[in-house]
Amino acid sequence: MADREVSKGEMACHAASVLDYLLWLAAVPEPIPQTEARTYWNLKELPTPALDAALKQADYAYVGSWQDIHLAGAPQSGRCPAVRVFDWLFYRGTIDCYRAPILDARLRDELIGLYQPRADDLPAESTNADEIATFLTAHLGWRLLSEETPPPTTAPSPEGQGNPTDEQDG
Repeated sequence: MADREVSKGEMACHAASVLDYLLWLAAVPEPIPQTEARTYWNLKELPTPALDAALKQADYAYVGSWQDIHLAGAPQSGRCPAVRVFDWLFYRGTIDCYRAPILDARLRDELIGLYQPRADDLPAESTNADEIATFLTAHLGWRLLSEETPPPTTAPSPEGQGNPTDEQDG
């Protein structure tokens, strides 16, 4: 059986079993009610009308992706930039009280520092760090959330990062 040829279908099936997680930053200009922030961070299937409306109006930046290998048994620093950013936003959104953290200069600098590649990072797709810094700086004072993907009405592809309405304004 070891000499058996593997079909393209089997290879595609194996490749599809590797789960890719995508990370987008969602910059939201208005406050999110604490009850809806709690629902968001706890991944509950409860109504969040204010949050849903805010995410439809948010500006997005694609951060990068990771796979399960970046989570299992890898030390914190050895994961990848996108995981470190996700973990820090989760921490800032859930510690003390549930909220969408306000992007101030301190949080921006923390996220930029976490996003820098490290020698022990596992390979993963990442957006250019300067693009992330530019996005964060442009949205100081906004609330920041992590999203697996922006809403379908505003979802640009990772290759065409940024807010799709930017092209209409230009």
